[in-house]
Amino acid sequence: MTTLTYQGRLPGVGCVTALPTGPQPIRLDVPAFVGFAERGPTDQPTPVEDFNQYHAVFGGDLVLAQNDGVPVYASLPGSVKSFFDNGGLRCYVVRVAGPKAQAARWLVPGLRQWLPDGTVQDVYVGAAWPGAWSDGLEVGTQLLQQPLAVDGGYQPAGPGGPGTLSLTAASALAVLPGDLIRLDFGPSWPELYLSAARVDVSWTSTGIGTGTVTGGAEVPVLLGPAVPLPGPVPVAAATLLRLDLVIQQLPAGGGSAQQLEEWLNLSFNPPGAACWLQVTQQAEVPDLTRSMLLRADPSTVAVGGVFVPVGMDEVGTSAEFTDATAGSPPYPGVLAGDDDLSTFDPVAVFLDPRLLLETTYDLIEDAHGYTELSPDPVALTGIHSLIDTDEVAMICVPDAAQLGWTPSAAAPPPAAAPPSAAPVPPVDWSDFRACALPPAPPAPPPPPAAVPPTPLPYPVQDDPASYQSAGLLTVQTALVTLCAARADTVAVLSLPQHYRTADVLTWSQQLTGNTRISGSPLSFAAVWYPWVQVVEPATPQLAPLRPLPPDGPAAGTIAARENARGVWVAAAGLPLRGIVGLTPALAAGDQVALFNAHGNLFVRQPGAFTALSAHTLSADPSLLQLSVRRLLILLRKIALQRGMRYVFATNSDRFRQMVRRSFERLLTDLARRGALNGFQVITAGAVNTPADIASGRLIVQLLVAPANAVEFITVTLVRAGEGLLNVLEGTS
Repeated sequence: MTTLTYQGRLPGVGCVTALPTGPQPIRLDVPAFVGFAERGPTDQPTPVEDFNQYHAVFGGDLVLAQNDGVPVYASLPGSVKSFFDNGGLRCYVVRVAGPKAQAARWLVPGLRQWLPDGTVQDVYVGAAWPGAWSDGLEVGTQLLQQPLAVDGGYQPAGPGGPGTLSLTAASALAVLPGDLIRLDFGPSWPELYLSAARVDVSWTSTGIGTGTVTGGAEVPVLLGPAVPLPGPVPVAAATLLRLDLVIQQLPAGGGSAQQLEEWLNLSFNPPGAACWLQVTQQAEVPDLTRSMLLRADPSTVAVGGVFVPVGMDEVGTSAEFTDATAGSPPYPGVLAGDDDLSTFDPVAVFLDPRLLLETTYDLIEDAHGYTELSPDPVALTGIHSLIDTDEVAMICVPDAAQLGWTPSAAAPPPAAAPPSAAPVPPVDWSDFRACALPPAPPAPPPPPAAVPPTPLPYPVQDDPASYQSAGLLTVQTALVTLCAARADTVAVLSLPQHYRTADVLTWSQQLTGNTRISGSPLSFAAVWYPWVQVVEPATPQLAPLRPLPPDGPAAGTIAARENARGVWVAAAGLPLRGIVGLTPALAAGDQVALFNAHGNLFVRQPGAFTALSAHTLSADPSLLQLSVRRLLILLRKIALQRGMRYVFATNSDRFRQMVRRSFERLLTDLARRGALNGFQVITAGAVNTPADIASGRLIVQLLVAPANAVEFITVTLVRAGEGLLNVLEGTS
């Protein structure tokens, strides 16, 4: 292949597929995106069905650095959006951050925890996820009070038993387990908090109801050791206490706060879904029914403790808020969130350090040695967290192609004012007579002073001239190793934006020449180039277009083509959606060189941007087409799925014939739909020897001839003479 001559659809020539379509036997359209997000769980594969769900869990844009006053954004959000824009239906997202990333921590105002020994401790709540996204968040509480109608007195707890409070039926119906009730016994006894453990309502035959609240703990209002009551005590007043939990955002430039979440009418203590603890995130897997901003701090939730209000502002007054300013008195123990991304180390953030040097032969086994086979299992990080996510069939790491950044230097101190000169005595000009001079022409107005770009409070993007590709190559080598070790996943690779043709060819030689992944593993990897441009949604006044790596649209077109026609159809020639430009621009000669190096090029054609090809990096011609590799992945997964049905079957002639017919029906359907040119299923004695049968082993040999894409067809019309026209066909 030396030339690329086809540049768009020919006039009057169209192509309509006539092959039958149908549901895919196994879904292979689900990619995983690994990169930097504003918030969300770290190193936890999280399924996402659309971009609104991504936004709910992982937030919006994340600014990583600045380049001459223009923000440099994380590529993950844009790549996920581009995936859905181009036909994707479902993906997994893995957020990564620096190894020292931490979540913010706030003091919950007006809330304390009373312990059975009479001590009282502060209550803290943490940000739901690590990172600096929580800067400017404030947590506030307000106290709700509802009088209860008492029907009798209070029977205090006996030795080892609970206390009981008698209420009218209407008041008892308003109380839930976990509610806090304040009891006023008059001037003879101090007030008491009662934590409701159970509520019972009974009705008489005349329709009169009574209610009983069984307490879980008695807590003095003036916190300290509980004072036992002598016996049944009449209750002067009982008040049901609940709280509102409010989270608001302070704008960076000042101004009024914006309320983000408000959780109303919460009980103070568990059990029950109405407890304030139950509305916070509990596990690493996001629960969209809970707060997406807060997580209870387990270090401040003691067993047997009771949450009580201390100086909590009541509803109707201005609520008290606390923020997460690190070390701010009078709130010791408060922490500010941090992403630990002041510098960029792709190996540290995208790879699990325990699996850096693994090969395709030992990666899965060694990974399981740290997880499910270990007596002390640990969670894997980065791309390696996807080892056991079977649904994922593609892995994209868009932020691995970031250029990198360096912390901005501190502003120099203002220069000291020069010392004032000694005063000069005035000169006596009383005898001087000036000559008449012509008026001077008016001075031209001074040119407007150049306004330097406003510096942003972010690190400075590194100079492309100093870029070192070792980190990127290490990450991509580990990614290809992971995909080949799983044998059911494809690595979707991208390169830094500043790479030109010579850089791409050098990168290709370095990656394909790596002995750890040379040969068959490279058929599990494909690279797209160049970057795409979308309309800038956040700061169009600084730059109208935002560059994105090609991972998102590439994965989106692969998924769309699979869902429309099948995994065996090459995902090339589809118009890209939401793309308005490409960067850098490629010359025709560059396209030929990159195409020959198995690069999948995005090019501009009449009316659309599209991919010229969908090739793997394999040097094996039979595995050049990505659609062929994905078809083999499909067959492998089907074989594993069906093989589970045959584990306990008797290995007889009839059974082997049944297995053969089952696979023949499957492959016949795939051939009918255009996936195969031919196939053969062998289960006879040539592959299942008497020794195999005696040991209970069944071997099924599938011989398939995948349908290969014909990428360019040249039709030449030659006029040989008057009324004579020759048609010559060929491929290029």
